[in-house]
Amino acid sequence: MEGNWAPARVRRNFRIDAGSALCTGVYISIVVTFMPVVVRRMGGSAADVALVIAAPFIGHLLSPLFTYLFAGLPPVRVVAATATTARVVFLVGVLVAATPLMFAATTVVSFVIAVANIGAYTWLMQGIYPDRERAKAMANVRIGASIAGIAGAAIGGAFIDVIPAAFVFAAAALVALVGAVAVFGMRYDAVTTPARRPIDVVARDVWADRRYRRMLVAAMVFGIGNLMNAAIIPILLVDHFKASNSFIGALAVVTSATMIVAYAVWGRVIDRGSSIRLTLVNTVLTLLVPIGYIAAPDVWALLPVAMIAGIVNAGGELTFFTNIVQLAPRERIGEYAAAQSLLMGVRGTVAPFVASALLGVIDARAVLLTGVLFMTFGAWIMAGAVRIAGEARVSLPAAPAQTPAD
Repeated sequence: MEGNWAPARVRRNFRIDAGSALCTGVYISIVVTFMPVVVRRMGGSAADVALVIAAPFIGHLLSPLFTYLFAGLPPVRVVAATATTARVVFLVGVLVAATPLMFAATTVVSFVIAVANIGAYTWLMQGIYPDRERAKAMANVRIGASIAGIAGAAIGGAFIDVIPAAFVFAAAALVALVGAVAVFGMRYDAVTTPARRPIDVVARDVWADRRYRRMLVAAMVFGIGNLMNAAIIPILLVDHFKASNSFIGALAVVTSATMIVAYAVWGRVIDRGSSIRLTLVNTVLTLLVPIGYIAAPDVWALLPVAMIAGIVNAGGELTFFTNIVQLAPRERIGEYAAAQSLLMGVRGTVAPFVASALLGVIDARAVLLTGVLFMTFGAWIMAGAVRIAGEARVSLPAAPAQTPAD
């Protein structure tokens, strides 16, 4: 790894990573913030909104297949090519979409392509950044993305009220396309090439890791509740709080601004401690988001909730990757990432539609409360995962993150 971690190369890759993230931040903030709202305002059903919310997770559901197909290919090319293709598909799709379902379907297809690189991306992050600086570097990249997200949400919220939404989405895709193409300029010499192993063998070996298995189960239960709530929140904003597009953009700005600070704090703390333990802290804090929506008397009371969302979004995104790097054997990082991505896909594909179905029989806030119950149970399971990981660190003091599970 000495060549890949040479200061000049690390700086070069960091600059490209950060520049790409700036472009992606604009794109993601606009799509995630406004696509569910636009679909709802166009007359889309709760199921259409659920499809938009589920889009990234449908991609995660298919990620193990792509991880298997891309095994052995240069990770830089995989990451850059999939990101570029996803932006092009989204750009064309939103310009021809004429119905809420077409907008939702475009979102799904573009995210499936984008998330296909999850195994290669995790491998690349492990390879281009030194161990003691990885979380900090990734956090700084995401700080840039959050700053760009603030601009994207503010500008998008202003323009989407006066010009067709398709043009706003297309402009965001063009910005993201520039960042995706830039990734081709990264330099990384693979020390080892991840072997392409049978999927059933990969699944058996990952499941045999007691530490990782408990974490996956906790994330599954917690994530079902969290993503049920994610499908309900845009509907609450439109139907219950009567929030304007500009105010929804302001909420996104508050979240992104909070994430700037949160990334810096999370990155330093993760590099100095246990990523798994911090995941539990983040899990408990996330409970405050749906509780805030349930308790909010008016739309202005959602501003502090948006700040909490920024804290937990930053922590969740970083620990998604750092948990894998700390727990997985180095040569199987891509497999562990694919397993986590698969289960994220399962819960993210199912949970929004469960929430949509429940919305037909109970009040939206009651659906949020149901999600909170799942999240609380998941947090309890996560506490056990932290204990097991701690025991493993005591019994395996020499680099537990690099040691195959017993």
